[in-house]
Amino acid sequence: MNKYRLWAIVACALSLAVLPSCKSDLLDLKPIDHYGTNNYWNNHAQVEANYQALNSILRGNYSVFRTYGELRAGTMKFTVSATGESQANVEIKQSILDADRAGVSNWGGLYGDLLHINLFIKKVETQCPFLSDAERKVYLGKAYGIRAYIYFVLYKSYGGLVIETEPRVAEEGITDPTSYHKARSSAEETLAFIKKDVEKSSELLGSSPWTGVKTEWTRGATELLKAEVYLWSAKVTTGDHTATGETELRKAKTTLEGIVSSNAFKLEDEFSANFNAKKKNGQEMILNLYFDRQEATNDYGHYMYQNRLFVGSARDKDGVLFPGDTLKALSTGILYNEYKPSFVASFDEDDTRRSASFFEFTVGTPGKLLPGSVFLKYQGQVYSDNAHIYDSNIVLYRYADVLLLLAEVKNALGEDPSTEINLIRKRAFGKKFTGHEFVSGDFAANELAILKERDHEFAGEYKRWYDLLRLQDASKQPLVFSAAAAYSDDHLAGAAPTPILKTTERQKLLWPVDRTVLNNDPLIKQTEGY
Repeated sequence: MNKYRLWAIVACALSLAVLPSCKSDLLDLKPIDHYGTNNYWNNHAQVEANYQALNSILRGNYSVFRTYGELRAGTMKFTVSATGESQANVEIKQSILDADRAGVSNWGGLYGDLLHINLFIKKVETQCPFLSDAERKVYLGKAYGIRAYIYFVLYKSYGGLVIETEPRVAEEGITDPTSYHKARSSAEETLAFIKKDVEKSSELLGSSPWTGVKTEWTRGATELLKAEVYLWSAKVTTGDHTATGETELRKAKTTLEGIVSSNAFKLEDEFSANFNAKKKNGQEMILNLYFDRQEATNDYGHYMYQNRLFVGSARDKDGVLFPGDTLKALSTGILYNEYKPSFVASFDEDDTRRSASFFEFTVGTPGKLLPGSVFLKYQGQVYSDNAHIYDSNIVLYRYADVLLLLAEVKNALGEDPSTEINLIRKRAFGKKFTGHEFVSGDFAANELAILKERDHEFAGEYKRWYDLLRLQDASKQPLVFSAAAAYSDDHLAGAAPTPILKTTERQKLLWPVDRTVLNNDPLIKQTEGY
């Protein structure tokens, strides 16, 4: 089920909620309002349904978040899979972007969803007199948090944005489309707006529980977003925004330490527990997106081997043929997205995250074996009726991120990040931790180590592209320009890794805006450099 079907279900539920109780009321029914601007804000049930629709916006956009945060990160193949399938999104994976190849069209479709969020905020702020002050605060705190999250994704991707806070399209009759034209604000103005939203969310949720339903926005999600925003602002220069440094680093640190001291979250004993489709929403989870066989499934069948190409051809690392359909892909898989062998091989053999993140196989003949892999985190489960269903929840935030962001903040402040990194490594290596301890070095060495730790901890969790822009070398340049942060396209042939971006491609730190958007609104200017 996609987000549009979910909106239809919400609308149906709301229409049932407002059915009249007597025949005379039938004469007073108003026309159906697609955006719910008039009829769907009359009681608690309707407000709650509209709030749940905001959570569905996050779920409906997981593939957009993946495109912005993961595909350009240099860890995925862009030719063919080990079993011969052409790879998807190859231009994006190689950062082949220009004014004619924007990679993503129409801002990923996120402005349409921001319209719904803006409508929710306006209605709950100005109407709904049946809500108590406490209820209003919680609803608004969550809505401001979700809006800040989406704007922050767009800011990290484009810099200055069109800032829209009013649901004009939903409330006004559109007679002149040109009246809706609006220019992009500067990067500094955009980031200031995001900070204002996340601070408002933090204030409104300040007396709420840190956690709750882990497939919904919570205070914990707001606080982690707040820390991310200030860490980004402190380290990353974008357009007219100059990295602010220590003041906002300390603000990020205070926020992260607040999450730690809340004791609301802790690491799972086993890394793989975070991705168990049969036991979701564990103690480490802060926010994940809900998927279920009966409601909505994810698209990670495109990260699974194709059965007819696997069975009878795939071998283990020693060259022994697998006896059959090892992962019970059945007829569901096609390997359009495979991670580079060099990336998989970068995980230590003792690191339990390797086998939890990847199923490794080889193809070819003994002595001439080529490696392949299937990404495991979101592969769902096989049910008793022998159906493979991709119903894993998609992780946006978990507690491990708090620890590694805190390590990064400490490193930027000249402090020792060892404690947090070793908490992550101890879980990863378990009984084999001895010999894998992290020992702090200089700033640049620690930044690279933090990146590699995040690579292994958050593989496939939509974070690496942003990590490459935020983490830095000794000259404070982003690691996206560093060969040390890259993975070889063909390490078996001895090819050395090359930087994901050349220093002559600085415009590619951000994404171009597609021509359709530019043609439809002459006030919107192209991202600088494109």
